Amino acid sequence: MRRRVILLYTFAGALFGLLFPLTSTLWLMIEGGYSITLQNFLVVQSLHPLEWMIDTAPIFLGLFAMIAGRRQANVLDLNNELTQQISDKERLTNELEALKNKLELYVEKQLMELKSAAQVAREAAAIHDLDMLLENTVNLISNRFGFYHAGIFLIDDQREFAVLCAASSEGGKKMLARQHKLPVGKVGIVGYSAGVGEPRIALDVGADATFFNNPDLPQTRSEAALPLKSRDRVIGILDVQSTQSNAFSDDDVAILQTLADQLALAIENARLFTETQNTLKEAASVNRRLVAQAWQPRVATHHPIYTYDPIMGIKQISNSDLPQNITNDRTLVAPIMFRGQSFGSVALQRADGEPVWTQSEIEFFNMIVSQLGLALENARMLEDTQEQAEREKQRHSPPFSAFVQHRRCGE
Repeated sequence: MRRRVILLYTFAGALFGLLFPLTSTLWLMIEGGYSITLQNFLVVQSLHPLEWMIDTAPIFLGLFAMIAGRRQANVLDLNNELTQQISDKERLTNELEALKNKLELYVEKQLMELKSAAQVAREAAAIHDLDMLLENTVNLISNRFGFYHAGIFLIDDQREFAVLCAASSEGGKKMLARQHKLPVGKVGIVGYSAGVGEPRIALDVGADATFFNNPDLPQTRSEAALPLKSRDRVIGILDVQSTQSNAFSDDDVAILQTLADQLALAIENARLFTETQNTLKEAASVNRRLVAQAWQPRVATHHPIYTYDPIMGIKQISNSDLPQNITNDRTLVAPIMFRGQSFGSVALQRADGEPVWTQSEIEFFNMIVSQLGLALENARMLEDTQEQAEREKQRHSPPFSAFVQHRRCGE
């Protein structure tokens, strides 16, 4: 481009300079009466030395035009450079704008995933039933993160298999129905992650494509398995699958692993809660049985009934002496209980002319009766302890006759 501009300017300058010798020679030919022929043109040129100087005009004007052409070429080069810089700047501005939009989308996506992870972890921590915890968690993960499938595997007691315990997809539910399980450290990315205790990602390209042969989940194109760890021990695997290729970045895996750690803690808490509840139920059952055994001799031999009369005070009566005109609105009855075991009851009755019981009186009555059970149990235990102490005293004390004989022999 630069050379073309210089040649164009040089040619134009030389052509313009050629007009000067042509014009002057033609003028001399006309003034001298010469006919316009090439021969006369040459004759006039040879007879007038001034024409020789004029004949150099094309050379000098061509040189001057060439210099101007170089300057113009420099201007054009500078203009092209400026235009290129402006174009590069616009392109860079567009790239930066596109990168900004991409980063905003990426940050927004990460924030959404972090919020989703926090919500899943928060709701999982509030559930104490293990089966409900697993089912709700896989559904939340699948819905909040938009995964095609989410499943939770738990390691069995022998640590031989990772057993599928919850799944969000229809295909996963079919796998649950047939009790799907994978050998630890042997089959698929779930087995691999369970064996080494590290996250594993598989894509639908290269060697990883061999993992996507599950007929129950035919649309899977990306899969991530994340270990559920409790006290540095793998207790299960969080398996998530997507219909998109390359669906999991390193940041996605980091967020999902944080979620998996929170989920592992929730699972362990649910297990501990269940074990604690079972232990408490067993302890309550044992306590009820012990209380029943302790009170059985007393309630089996007799069933005392005591009544209070403002004039006669407290006295023991029989079943036939119980009042027969008991009405529900003027009678309160509450069982005497201790540790879930009932061994008596208390009844209060007002006369027909008296008002019915108020709510505060009913609550006070129930509170007194609930404390009565503890008081009676303490009294029974004290009585049993005193009887046991008396038996121990008699068992270790020497007979009276032996004591007398010993005194006589020592006199």
